[in-house]
Amino acid sequence: MSRDSESLEALLREVANGDKRAFRRVYDLAGGRLLAITLKILRDRQTAEDATQEAFLRIWRNAARYDPARGAPLAWMGVIARNAALDMAQVRRPQEELDAADTIELATPAVEPPDARLGQCLKRLPSDQARAIVTMYTYGMSHSELAEHLSVPLGTVKSWVRRGTESLKECMTF
Repeated sequence: MSRDSESLEALLREVANGDKRAFRRVYDLAGGRLLAITLKILRDRQTAEDATQEAFLRIWRNAARYDPARGAPLAWMGVIARNAALDMAQVRRPQEELDAADTIELATPAVEPPDARLGQCLKRLPSDQARAIVTMYTYGMSHSELAEHLSVPLGTVKSWVRRGTESLKECMTF
């Protein structure tokens, strides 16, 4: 475990007890990464900043729920930021398909997972499953958007994501 992870774990315990200084420290350590996550999904700096602020509110309210046995603190906070960004994306634009131009611009991202174990588990997946999961979560795509982007049937994408997610869950529990 990295020193930052240990530090964030300790700080989250303090945040769970209402320590505002610890919360400020969590913000200083993780703010840039969480903003990067929301910015990748929303592609608009102001909206991404709003989503990041919402993520930190959720972290403040739910710090007591963080369980180090289930993953790194940055991974936990990253999921919260991703969910906040996806919530804002739904408010900003109703469920509509991506424009063709958006689809062309998307590339399979080179991802450096916030948790080394997650990175190892992703490498064990078949490439189609790993690519589908990483692209979907990085860009906040729905299954139908991902199917269109990858030019494969919707059922295939759903299977890849479901099987890949199950394999990741299994891998991460060992």
